[in-house]
Amino acid sequence: MGLKYKVLKLFVISAILCFPLLGTECSKLLDSTPTTVTGSWDLVKMLGNAQDVCLGERAVFDGNGIATLTCPNSSPVTRAYTYTDDVLTYTSNNLSYTVTFSNVNSVQKMTLTGRNGVDRELTYDLISK
Repeated sequence: MGLKYKVLKLFVISAILCFPLLGTECSKLLDSTPTTVTGSWDLVKMLGNAQDVCLGERAVFDGNGIATLTCPNSSPVTRAYTYTDDVLTYTSNNLSYTVTFSNVNSVQKMTLTGRNGVDRELTYDLISK
């Protein structure tokens, strides 16, 4: 009985010591920051020159180079895109954005900052991957 008690005690102590490590990994999984544009995103904030976008726009990037952009109560528009080295480029009009990802209060965000003279910053919330 003494050996079983010692083994059980060692197991319980080991488990207690591992909880902080397991909790950190769980937190990372729950609050992970996106690393790619692929998925469905809703436009929640726009700054600068934003003539061809609308608040509430749904942007769906399919991972195969096609984006479907839909403003509320409007027909969808599709655009070809590339995403390389944190730069998103719509190939039809050569509009480019620097892409940054963040996680704010467990909401995964993507911010597009205009490049090459495009004065625009667009912030999207991730809806689904």
